[in-house]
Amino acid sequence: MTISFAVRDLTLGDALDQAAVLWPDRIGWVFDDKRVSFREMKEHSESVAKALLAQGIRKGDTVALWTPNLAEFAYCQFACARIGAIIVAINTRFKTFELGHVLKHSDARILIMVERFLKHDFVGTLTELAPDWTADPTGAFKSSEIPKLERLVSLDPSPSAGFMSFSDFVNSGAATRAVDLEQRQNDVHFGDPVILQYTSGTTALPKGALCNHRYALNFGVEFTLRTGLKPGEAFLNTQPFYHVGGSCGAIPLPLTLGGAVVSAEYYEVERILALIERERCVARSGYGAMYIMEMNHERFGEYDLSSLRGGWCVGTPALMERVRDTFDMPDLVQIYGATEGGGAGGDFRQPWDIRASTCGTAVAGSELAIFNPETNVRLDPEEIGEIRINGWWRMNGYLKQPEETAKTIDGEGWVHTGDLGSLDADGNLRFAGRLKDMLKIGGENVSAEEVEAVLLQNPSIKQVAVIGAPDDRLSEVVMAIVELKSGAELDEAEVIRFCTGKIANFRIPRYVRFTREWPLTGSGKIQKHLLRETFLQEFKLKKAV
Repeated sequence: MTISFAVRDLTLGDALDQAAVLWPDRIGWVFDDKRVSFREMKEHSESVAKALLAQGIRKGDTVALWTPNLAEFAYCQFACARIGAIIVAINTRFKTFELGHVLKHSDARILIMVERFLKHDFVGTLTELAPDWTADPTGAFKSSEIPKLERLVSLDPSPSAGFMSFSDFVNSGAATRAVDLEQRQNDVHFGDPVILQYTSGTTALPKGALCNHRYALNFGVEFTLRTGLKPGEAFLNTQPFYHVGGSCGAIPLPLTLGGAVVSAEYYEVERILALIERERCVARSGYGAMYIMEMNHERFGEYDLSSLRGGWCVGTPALMERVRDTFDMPDLVQIYGATEGGGAGGDFRQPWDIRASTCGTAVAGSELAIFNPETNVRLDPEEIGEIRINGWWRMNGYLKQPEETAKTIDGEGWVHTGDLGSLDADGNLRFAGRLKDMLKIGGENVSAEEVEAVLLQNPSIKQVAVIGAPDDRLSEVVMAIVELKSGAELDEAEVIRFCTGKIANFRIPRYVRFTREWPLTGSGKIQKHLLRETFLQEFKLKKAV
């Protein structure tokens, strides 16, 4: 029943070159009002690649991008791919604590960024992180806080002091010979890493998953085909480029399907609806929270969304049905994916009850199975256990963390997702929750330990445990259970205020509750399931009323 395709063993650079020959003047990417053809993407990426070579970037070096969904992000991603460099895409919501970890851990040599985004002052955040940084007119960067970072490049038309303009950066590669770029590109293999994706886990700091060219090139193809999209048709992307859903699931998609991927600079309801209408998008992506905001928007009915036939969503059967009917998208499906590797997707030709209640079957060339996480015994259909995936779609490993890599990818190649689910007799996946101590905030993975680590920096807090509290729009939000030190005084607002500016807003606790007694295991670990029973009772009572 399900669509399958031939996995392409190509680098992103070679795939772009092939696409530029096949469809040179066809539009492959739309970034709000900017339209980029395959030939233009090839030319821009070559120019940036030459600049990177001129700046001394070598194979395996990392280049950090801190931008929303702009064309320059794609130029830089394909440029790094051509020369064997690795992009590290930084979440635009990150504050000093998270930014510092990513820049230091990744050993990024160049940071290409916007200076402000919405209400976030990126330059101010960088200055707070590296107070010993002295602005250099050439964009050269030196700070003991981020010792490997060498250069700052600004995408702003009038860069601040201390930044090299993007145009000057690109022009710096004018003297680089085409033959040198060609030689570098020939030295890149599809199994080499090209994207360093920081993903929340059960450790206190985000881990960097190294994703290779084959992973990035093929990531979104089958998911998209299963929505009913035909090659050459336009796809509306809602995912930020700093997630694999954007850097892998959207930016490389035209190289295989030949149609335009349409992206807004950032997610905002009317931007999305207007782009669907203007570009006549046939399929789209979106988490449940996005669809809910769109359907509830007062101007929803004013947009012509009749071009839509399908898309993917993540939500309950009731929400799936509401989205299908409200958007008139008969080919709507659900998907499941893990940054570390592998996924499953519904197929638009499957019966609706299967598409509404399951995440479909494993993508081509991979295998999905359910295991007992304690015994490692493979379970039968309908039994709930840990979701594990095997096949080509798999990260190379976590950067500098071989022990964590070994915990996630076992000796037989199975990726241990840390998620719970079951398979029906036909191999359709039903997601059942998380085995790991993770929250899912409107599509963003949030590690409870990351938030706990920040809260424990407060000198008044003795102990803290983070759990998820239900939320109608985001599915769940952060709740912090806090024990104060003897004699200390803090209220809910003060705890929340302490986190502001230190971590991204979606990680900041929405609710804070206080306790002096913890339910503990025999080994002294906090039993979070008992905390949930106690502290989430208030939400059950509200719902009952």
